[in-house]
Amino acid sequence: MSRRLVLHVGAMKSGTSFIQSRLFANKPMLLEERGILVPGMNWLSQVMAARDVLGSGEEQWAKMAGKVNAHEGTSVISMEYLGPVRAVVAERVVSSFPSHSVDVVITARDLNRSIAAMWQETVQNGRTWTFADYLSGIETWRPGHRDSSLSAPESGRTFWRQQNLARMARTWGALAPVSLVTVPPPGAPRELLWERFCSVLGTPPAGFAPARMDNESVGAASTLVIRRLNEILNDLDLPFPAGTDLRKGLLAKQVLAARKSTEPAIGLPVAPWVADHAVQLIEGLAEAGVSLVGSWDDLTPVDVPGVDPASVSSELVLDAALAGLAGVLASQIRESS
Repeated sequence: MSRRLVLHVGAMKSGTSFIQSRLFANKPMLLEERGILVPGMNWLSQVMAARDVLGSGEEQWAKMAGKVNAHEGTSVISMEYLGPVRAVVAERVVSSFPSHSVDVVITARDLNRSIAAMWQETVQNGRTWTFADYLSGIETWRPGHRDSSLSAPESGRTFWRQQNLARMARTWGALAPVSLVTVPPPGAPRELLWERFCSVLGTPPAGFAPARMDNESVGAASTLVIRRLNEILNDLDLPFPAGTDLRKGLLAKQVLAARKSTEPAIGLPVAPWVADHAVQLIEGLAEAGVSLVGSWDDLTPVDVPGVDPASVSSELVLDAALAGLAGVLASQIRESS
């Protein structure tokens, strides 16, 4: 049996959590029955291994690579931290599997939806940029339009490090074949992304158990609450990742995510520069020689329905703040009872 590694490297906010949850939910059942290895006990195992290979550590990455190298058949690693790595790190990753054919997968979502999703995700990860500042930094630092005489805005540099898909495709494509799996547009069947991923993995998409989604988004008012909370905690000399389990794991992903349907969503009309960038992106990906799984049309930006966070009333923000406080307190009270 040939040894093959499917290496899913992102990008962030492109259905990665959905794919990872589905993989680990079916790891001890259907995937093992089909001879497909998902190394690690859970998603955090792959997180720790990826952090190892990104830094100076070796133990966790070597442990995971050892499991893959010992497996006769197909293995799959899904970790978006690997997407934007430098060429030297990508070489280190691929060289860890000398007896395997490596197939790299990049999942891609249209840019406008990625922008709206990435802002709230960065806020959940401790950032304090306003939505307006975030948008300005992204536009200013977009690939091919940067003024090298200016300092890079941190918001733009951070966004494009994670979302410069053409650069990712070139970096990984120099080492292994790259499949670009596009995220279907709004209104498409929910299972379509999974079906596309399975076509690269080489297994039928039917029969898989559903998975619990952990990377939940929050509404506009709740995002503003978290952003302000980050500012206050910074002033108290408690910058992120201090208290990650409470502020992100509990407050954001559980308490505030649960009230998402009661709040307006973060909206974003398609700006002219976003539409222009999408055209350039498709050209760059095609030139990089990726194998397309899906449709280039999926990368055409669409308006994100919702509101400008700056227009959210103080009353809605206060409601979200009180709901967040009550939810965290209730959790702590129950634990202490």
